[in-house]
Amino acid sequence: MTFLALTAAQAGLLAAITVALIIGLYLLKLRHRRVLISSSILWRRVLDEREWHSLWEKLRRIVSIVIAATIALLIAMSLARPEVESLTGKNERIVIVLDTSPTMNTNTSDGKTRWQHAAERAKSLLDSGGPTTEFRVLDTAEVTSSAFTTDRNEVRKLIDAMAPKSAEPQFPRVDGQLSQVYFISDGVAFHDTPSVVKRISVFEAANNVGITAFEIRSVPSTPLGYEAYLEVQNFGHPTEAGLTLSGPGGQRVNRTVRLATEQTYKEVFDLSQFVGGGIRATAQSKDDAFPMDDVAFAYLPIKRKTRTLLVTKGNRYLETALKLDNYVDLSLTDPANYRESPNLDAYIFDKFAPNVPPARPALIFGTPSASWLKPAEGEIQKPEITSWSENHPIMQYVSVHDVAIERAARIDAGNLTVVAASKQTPLIVVSEKPKWVMLTFNLESSDFPFHIGFPVFIENVLAWFNRDQFALKRSPGVVDVPLANAQIRTIDGKLVSSEQQLGKTIFLANEPGLFAGAQGDTRVHVAVNLANPRFSDINRSVFRTDRTAAREQFWLRRELWFYMLLAAAVLISIEWFTYHRRITL
Repeated sequence: MTFLALTAAQAGLLAAITVALIIGLYLLKLRHRRVLISSSILWRRVLDEREWHSLWEKLRRIVSIVIAATIALLIAMSLARPEVESLTGKNERIVIVLDTSPTMNTNTSDGKTRWQHAAERAKSLLDSGGPTTEFRVLDTAEVTSSAFTTDRNEVRKLIDAMAPKSAEPQFPRVDGQLSQVYFISDGVAFHDTPSVVKRISVFEAANNVGITAFEIRSVPSTPLGYEAYLEVQNFGHPTEAGLTLSGPGGQRVNRTVRLATEQTYKEVFDLSQFVGGGIRATAQSKDDAFPMDDVAFAYLPIKRKTRTLLVTKGNRYLETALKLDNYVDLSLTDPANYRESPNLDAYIFDKFAPNVPPARPALIFGTPSASWLKPAEGEIQKPEITSWSENHPIMQYVSVHDVAIERAARIDAGNLTVVAASKQTPLIVVSEKPKWVMLTFNLESSDFPFHIGFPVFIENVLAWFNRDQFALKRSPGVVDVPLANAQIRTIDGKLVSSEQQLGKTIFLANEPGLFAGAQGDTRVHVAVNLANPRFSDINRSVFRTDRTAAREQFWLRRELWFYMLLAAAVLISIEWFTYHRRITL
């Protein structure tokens, strides 16, 4: 026996004092007042009966003393919080780590999911612990992290509130030296765990046909032509799968394929008959246990060329790049004949800018004098591009680190966005409202037009101005959209709760879907898909329950002091009853 509140010596001293006090009180004799009576005949019979009952009288006193001492000892020793390991287990700390990776949503043969089995195993660990055992619950999504507590109801409520997450799983940092760590998982996302961890497996093999890749891409040989690439893999027994691509205009493409175990089916679909909008791909098969990867989304840009007016006195580099762009409907004019037109989508000004900003977005080369543009404050010779923003849409797939520039204007960027700069001056700046992009150098004074990134840059700028773009690809979980203060809506127009963070809008998407973020006239589509073979392969577990994970069941569910006080209360009731019946003293 060990004691949690007192040392063994202190508990022994407390017991000795308690017993001595009780016995002393029983041995304390009261001096009775003497009374003279006229005859003793009346009392002889009483004395004879007393002698006849003397043995029981002695035993009755002893029994009373024992009961009183026992009651006092139970009350006193409960203060020391005694512990008997064979009855209640030892005082220990247990950390329960629950795997919340997406594969825990896999259905099992009994109709439950792996997650439901994991929650049941976690609760059984709570029942196996002793009354003084402290529990802590963590997950692999870094969402749940409780403090140590002996309150099992609180821990059960926490487990009931948990659920698998779509975030990339990460095993939490735990101290295995001061506590026992149990990890409950299907072992798909985690093959290796720390050596101090005791593993409990909820894995059960299941069938699954999942979409592992889906995207829409342009066809280089066809102006405004698009195709969809779909990849489907079977991770279960050989089966037949039905594949469907559907568009917002009712267009539909169906396929039925036979897939062997571990077989991958790949196909490119022609989307020439599809109108612009959300495209949904589905894969259906018999006894599919993991529905999360059976659907994927993408966005098909609306098929329309950008009507562009190039205002220049003559620039063959620009003219050639724009004429070769299949997505541009090009018109040319010189500065003297420039007139703004409502039938245009974008302007490109070469060493010229009108006094009034146009109603449509504009790309400006050089630093022409105009009130709505930043004025030149000098000239920099041979500026070297030292930084550029690869994350900005106009710089996607554009490498400018080796672009040579003879001279560039020095400007104060102010509240503009600088997407490329030297140490002395910004070289490419962007304005959001009104929307325009300006290069502080002329094309003739650089070799930028000779780089393979130049036509990509032109295309990116025009696409960023007003053309539909492909959806950003994101995984389920916390999704970020590169727009500040944007409204996020689902494909059917429902508003999604979102937050602002470092100039971006973030929202939570636990399942695949197509979303749109809008901020003013700017709209960005986001396709949230699982499309991850690591999660779709729900049978690649090598996880087994460790033999050391089995725990001993203990008789008592509360600390020993509770039962000691309960026994003391029962003995007090018995003593009260026997005393009034004159059985005990």
